[in-house]
Amino acid sequence: MRTSCLAIAVLLASTALLAVSARADPDRKTMKFAVMRNDSQIGTNTITVARNGQDTTVQIATHVEVKIAYITVYRFDQTDTEQWSDGHLLTMNATTDDNGTVHRTNANCSDGKVVVDGDGQIRRLAANIIPVSLWNPVLLAQNVALDPQGGAPVPVSVIDRGEENLVLQGHAHHAHHYVLMTTFPQDLWYDENQRLVKVELKGSDGSTIRYQLD
Repeated sequence: MRTSCLAIAVLLASTALLAVSARADPDRKTMKFAVMRNDSQIGTNTITVARNGQDTTVQIATHVEVKIAYITVYRFDQTDTEQWSDGHLLTMNATTDDNGTVHRTNANCSDGKVVVDGDGQIRRLAANIIPVSLWNPVLLAQNVALDPQGGAPVPVSVIDRGEENLVLQGHAHHAHHYVLMTTFPQDLWYDENQRLVKVELKGSDGSTIRYQLD
């Protein structure tokens, strides 16, 4: 079953971009971001990517808490674990607590499809679908992707803003700027090694939410 799913994904996916995420360098890298609302920190985002040959395990944890006058008015917690082989998604398990509303999404490669159980609703999606996970630049080549919060497929479009110079952690970095359009727009920056280094989006109240390297 796993072989069938991988074979279909190989035929359908973008070969050039898949090569980026399928590198067989056995290592473990952790990226830590401070989640900022305007100029105040409201949370953290941690992404750990562990590669061992063709296999990759990704763990993502996001914790956000917004307070007004010491009272919590909004809380968001999400954990996501992904298993990949040769650049193709095998499994994903995500749990999201969106201000008290809990979503659970499980995805598995089976019989040439990715079978998704999102909040109890079963979907059979194309074998080459991947999660809306910003760590993976392959996402920029997709027309549709899997939302970890609820398990629904969502449309994807990208605007290329070109190359920019950023100051990150006090040092100058060369990065490529994209605008990712899914359920909402997000500005993304990837460095020369195609590593995510910055995220920016607008909150529902008009505030600027920014993920900056910590």
